[in-house]
Amino acid sequence: MFISEGFTETAGTMSELYREEIQARQDDVEPLRVGGVVYLNARPLIWALPSLCPWARISFDVPSRLASQLAAKELDVAIVPAIEAFRSSDYVVLSDACIAAADFARSVVIFSRVPLEKVRTLAVDAASRTSAAVSRILLAEKYGVFPEVRELPLGDDPASLDCDAILMIGDRAMTVKRPPLPHVHDLAAEWCSWTGLPLVFAVWVAHSPERDWSHVARIFAAARDRGLAALDIIARKAAADLGLSYTLCYEYLTRDLHFTMGPKEHESLDLFGRLAAKYGFVPANGRLRVIN
Repeated sequence: MFISEGFTETAGTMSELYREEIQARQDDVEPLRVGGVVYLNARPLIWALPSLCPWARISFDVPSRLASQLAAKELDVAIVPAIEAFRSSDYVVLSDACIAAADFARSVVIFSRVPLEKVRTLAVDAASRTSAAVSRILLAEKYGVFPEVRELPLGDDPASLDCDAILMIGDRAMTVKRPPLPHVHDLAAEWCSWTGLPLVFAVWVAHSPERDWSHVARIFAAARDRGLAALDIIARKAAADLGLSYTLCYEYLTRDLHFTMGPKEHESLDLFGRLAAKYGFVPANGRLRVIN
């Protein structure tokens, strides 16, 4: 895990709704330890957070590592793979902010040598947890396939793996040289086509359901809203950081992804939770508690 100064808000004044609460919280003895996903897809959720939550100590990492840090109580709250919210009764989902897609997501891709119904070995990105589970659920439920699963370590060249299929996520999937495999499947599009529902990749999750998290949930929702108002700025900065075109980054954030959970997203998470429990990825009685 590494600590970052985060993303800074460049325009606008702080809402009066949060001004008094933020001033009071600045004097808290213990900072709020917040984990943010390092990928472009999370920037709209985090962009305004340093100004709206100045007592937060924000660190950045890949999704799977953030999930481990949250489980180890090294973080108080983090953007984690949605599957993690089902794994402990000690977890609560904060706000309706999320990372989701209702069709092609562009950054969660299965590359394969063979059609999906013939996949026998699957390498999954070490940064992934939700997408790793979704890929296995889809292969089982839609294609009747139960492949041997291997890990694609962070930093490894996907072209070097001798697997039928490779799952890649995040900025890595968008920037790495594509493996020379003939079949390309967008995982979100596969899920949406099969279920008729959007795929929710990540949510804000916190420990301690007995704690009053409502003020933090409201701030996270407000930070999302500020981020959505700054997508042009975020896309321009990301294009320079990642070596991608501004158009690709802007369309990714405005067309490919969305960042608010509504009834369809909740329905999708409920279905995903049941299927994840069916295959032993989460406890059978896992339920989400959402605080807005």
